[in-house]
Amino acid sequence: MNTELLHKLIELIVAEVVRRVAKLEREQQHPEQVLVLLAAPVAYPKELRSLLKTQFGVGYTFISFSEHSGIRDDGILFANQLGEAKLLDKITKSKTVILVGPRLELLGQIAAGEDKEFLSYLMIRSILWKKDVRLYLDFEPPKFRRNTFLEGVAASVDTLHQMNVTVCPYYTGDAAARIGATLITEADVLSAAESKEKTICARVGAIITPAARDALNVHDVTVQYEGETLCS
Repeated sequence: MNTELLHKLIELIVAEVVRRVAKLEREQQHPEQVLVLLAAPVAYPKELRSLLKTQFGVGYTFISFSEHSGIRDDGILFANQLGEAKLLDKITKSKTVILVGPRLELLGQIAAGEDKEFLSYLMIRSILWKKDVRLYLDFEPPKFRRNTFLEGVAASVDTLHQMNVTVCPYYTGDAAARIGATLITEADVLSAAESKEKTICARVGAIITPAARDALNVHDVTVQYEGETLCS
């Protein structure tokens, strides 16, 4: 067997192992290990469910901070019924904390470390406790716009990335891919090489197969890890 065929075989084996491990983790994921905090009525419920299913299977719990969540789910919890003590307890026991659709003021408060509101307090504590913290936005994060309100939004998003918070829109059909791959194969690199961006968004610690590394050396493709800059 020549070196090229061996690399391809290794790539296929690694990809299958990662796929099976991810599937097993999703199947064994306890719903309260992943808390999905709904800051306001969800604008795109179908797209949000699709992303969550891809990322976590059925292992997650909705907690709504508004009276009308925009989500139909018999298991949804409401923050005003739980109370602050129970909410904090759930946060401490969780692995992943996802905030969906925060208003711009709340986004800025979290980035600035202002914890006067209880929801911002929970998010800041989640960051300090090194949880897997994610913000799913119902809009495209803006680029820098000097002397406009967009400047503040862009600065907040950039700060959150530096705090190892995943910030990405959830309403697009390719949201899961934009949040970052856990495995990069040769096919991913070749596909990115033909794209306009020539970039692959990856989770920190993502596996890059040997064939993919060879392809990266040949093609002008950048692996962009979460926390470095926006996935766009």
